Amino acid sequence: MPRRPDPTLKPAIVAKVARHLQDTKLEDASVRSLGRVLGTSAYPIVYHFGSRESLIDAVVDHLSVDQDRALDPAAEPCALTDHLLAVFGGLDTPERRLAARLTFELGCVEGLDGRDRQQRLHRRRVDELAAWCRAHGRCGTDAERTARAVVAAARGAQWSALVDPDRSDVDGALRAIAEELASSFRLAAA
Repeated sequence: MPRRPDPTLKPAIVAKVARHLQDTKLEDASVRSLGRVLGTSAYPIVYHFGSRESLIDAVVDHLSVDQDRALDPAAEPCALTDHLLAVFGGLDTPERRLAARLTFELGCVEGLDGRDRQQRLHRRRVDELAAWCRAHGRCGTDAERTARAVVAAARGAQWSALVDPDRSDVDGALRAIAEELASSFRLAAA
């Protein structure tokens, strides 16, 4: 009778690979090299995840667990700041910085192999912000355009923090984005 897999092994693999990727390029992480990092063969990775891509997705999910929240369309404008900070901010911690870096790396190349995970996550962010904009009085096309601009600005703030961390304040930029959007709604309502 085959023995049951150890339920603690999969999360331990994810955590160790996440630590390894802090200072390793994604392109340098193969199943075999990650097996060496784990002190074993590639078998546990293939057994638990199926592929390198699935393992990397599990690492991103692990690192992004705090970011996996939706914006309530009825939320007050002040909740927008909290949402943007929770989803796009906090890059002063190594884990959040790595999650943002991997999101950019994966998003840039996933279309080459027919994957669309990062694209779907991006669209989810745009859709939830568009719903929030519509709930606060913007028409459909303006809400969509505004949501795309907000997500692009938030991603731009992340990118700036990744490539020039000493001169970037991603959380400050996100607060400014939220304040500008909220004030445009206040002006429209007045």
